[in-house]
Amino acid sequence: MVATATHIKHQVLESELEALLIEAELIRLHQPKYNSLLKDDKTPLYIHITDGDFPRVLTIRKKDLDHQQHHGTILGPYPSSGKVKEVLRIMRKIFPWCNQPPHQKKQACFYYHLDQCPGACIDKISHRDYQAQILNLIYFLRGQKKTVLKNLKQQLKSFSKEEKFEQAAVVRDQVQLIEEVTQKKYPLKPTLILPSLTDDHHETLLHLQKILATYLKIPKNYPLTRIEGYDVSNTSGKLASVSMVTFVDGQPAKDQYRLFNIKTLDTPNDYGMLNEAISRRQNHPEWGTPNLLVIDGGKGQLRSTLKAWRWSAPVISIAKNPDRIVIPIEIIREPRLSIKYQIVLLPQDHPVLHLIQRIRDESHRFSKNQHLKRRAKNMLS
Repeated sequence: MVATATHIKHQVLESELEALLIEAELIRLHQPKYNSLLKDDKTPLYIHITDGDFPRVLTIRKKDLDHQQHHGTILGPYPSSGKVKEVLRIMRKIFPWCNQPPHQKKQACFYYHLDQCPGACIDKISHRDYQAQILNLIYFLRGQKKTVLKNLKQQLKSFSKEEKFEQAAVVRDQVQLIEEVTQKKYPLKPTLILPSLTDDHHETLLHLQKILATYLKIPKNYPLTRIEGYDVSNTSGKLASVSMVTFVDGQPAKDQYRLFNIKTLDTPNDYGMLNEAISRRQNHPEWGTPNLLVIDGGKGQLRSTLKAWRWSAPVISIAKNPDRIVIPIEIIREPRLSIKYQIVLLPQDHPVLHLIQRIRDESHRFSKNQHLKRRAKNMLS
């Protein structure tokens, strides 16, 4: 290893717990040669947080992860079941959850009596409040301690202002527990978001590779050399333009930007305009073949794109309020188009979200500029 290494990077963390979580994320991302135990087909254990109104927190082996499609959030790998159990034992005291399936809600589960379940099993908590707890858990397991503390302290302030003192006391205890378990003196038994050890675009693309490979049937080393972003700009359907911006190796390649002035529609129909532009794009293989398409919009824009898209590159979109990535995880074209979607909500400072936002913003800027030029030319004429 010493003979092979070309450079060394390190990050000083505040506790053993954070070091364990970040180590797991780094190994999952980079698949380093020398961490052979954590890449073995049997040993690594992952944390699986399911989808749904009341997500469950489970563990899963790598061999099962490879053979089955698991929706939700996958975290890990961790070096042993003992480490995973210890992490979950600590986390459950801070962010209680319920593993009793929603359709079996008849009586309080065992963990409810230990104050380690918020009462989802007996309808003591709404699905919105429960999901907020699980989201904080995911943030923390990805190493976003500062984000979690910021969210909780804002919530504490709000509860105190509204004189909801019982809820304020619960949040206060969560803050205190987080600060306690992330102190240097807090020991783990005798190893989160991923740290930014580099600011280069290569690492961001590695993150994106892993996210896509988690939800789509593509290789973990799927290339992302060329990413294209699309957006529609028009005024009540008039003088519409669709932009195509190109990012090569994570950076904008402005000499490869293209514009599509919509010819077949002059009424408000963003979906039809996208469909036309995507169809026309595929008439130009000489422009290069994209590895990924990013569409500005939600499921509607994504669906209209997939109706026209026949090349093999995957297509995702970014929806707003809050910004979230929409991934079509299953596409059935016959007898009619049927799509199942996965919504991926990343922390606001996640490098992948920043990249997708940048592609979205650039495609919006480019299409809007062209639309304004067309309007000005039309007024002059």
